[in-house]
This record gives sequence, structure tokens and C-alpha cells, in this order.
Amino acid sequence: MRQLLSISMDGPNVNLKLADLLQTEHSELFGAHLVNGSCGLHTLHNALKAGFTMWQMDKLLRALHYLFHNVPARREDFTALTGSTSFPLPFCGHRWIENVPVAERAIQVWPLIMLYVDAVKKKKKLPNPSTASFDTIEEAHADPLMIAKLQFFLAISRTFSIFLTNYQTDEPVLPFFGKDLNELLKVIVTIGLSSHGCVVLHNSVKSIQCAVLHKLGNSLEIKHGC
Repeated sequence: MRQLLSISMDGPNVNLKLADLLQTEHSELFGAHLVNGSCGLHTLHNALKAGFTMWQMDKLLRALHYLFHNVPARREDFTALTGSTSFPLPFCGHRWIENVPVAERAIQVWPLIMLYVDAVKKKKKLPNPSTASFDTIEEAHADPLMIAKLQFFLAISRTFSIFLTNYQTDEPVLPFFGKDLNELLKVIVTIGLSSHGCVVLHNSVKSIQCAVLHKLGNSLEIKHGC
């Protein structure tokens, strides 16, 4: 208990009573306060979710899985049409970053899914599933940028997953969290910027840093001509 520095929670409203009791006991015994904080990894999952809500990526990935899940006849039709026995994987809605394999499989089977939709709607070779999942896939089928959206989602998820892997550990890595999160944000921001935009962003960040250093006082050494 004496060496305990902080406690973390999945969210700001989880186990508050336990946190209060532990805080009180620790303060009475050792005269120190613990640092309470929400789970930073859950924040990252939610950040990725927020970034792709507009494209309804979760709705599509769920639909791909549910269309063939526990429906042997439909799976048989798909295999007979495409010759493939690979089917979409289940999507996890509360751990978005861990859906990298789901996105990879979706990209792998997407051309075959398009064949299946055409066989149902245009050629009338297969029975219409008449489900909400099929309607979602049919709508995505009409989007010429859907495969690009899936690829972009996969690229961003892979970028996040490296960070997630590094911090799913029992090692005391909390002191490095802020710096690594800052680097992650830089990578994410620069993905959508041109080379000129990256230069503008770099100069803007540099100007902000210089302004902060000046505000802290002349006792700080200010470099790079700020």
C-alpha cells in the first residue's frame, strides 16, 4: 500500500465508492493522496469510434458478420458462388482498436460480397435475404469509395493498435503515456495533410511552444531563435 501511486478506472463513474474508501485509508495510513484517473486505453477506443461514426463503419462490419452468422444455407450459397470459405469476422463495439483482423477480413472478402449482392439483386440467382444486414451491405455496395474507407479504417486502427499493445502491460509505463499519446496524435493528424500542411502544422506547434516558454519567464533557455 505504501508504494501505491495511483488507481485507474474504466470510466469516470466506475467504482467511485471503492476509490473513495481506498483514498481515505491510504491518506490516513501514509498521509498521501492517490492519483485517480480513467482508463486511457478506453479513451483511445472511443476516439477511434468517434472518428468513424460518420461512415457507420461499425454498422457495416456488424452487418457483414451477421448476414452469414448461423445461416448454413446462406453460407452454402456464398461458397458455391465464390468458391470461398472465408467469412466476415464478428465486430467488437467496445474495443474498436482490436478490430484490425475484422477489417482485414472485410477487405479480403469485399469483392466476393459484391459478387454475392449482384447475384441476389441483379442476376436473381440467389434468394434475397431480406434482412437489415443485407440492406446495409447493399447500401455500402453502391458506395464507390467503400473499399477505400475500409482501407483507411484499417490503417488508422493499425496505428492505434501499436500504442494499445505497448500500454497493455503491468509495467509502470504511465509516465510515458503523455509523450507517446502526443506522438500518436501527430501521426494521425499528418495522415490527412499534404506536405505543405505538415509544414504549417509544425510551424504552428513551434510557435505555441515558443509562446509558452516566453510566458514561463526569461529563466528558461529558449532555443531556435524564439
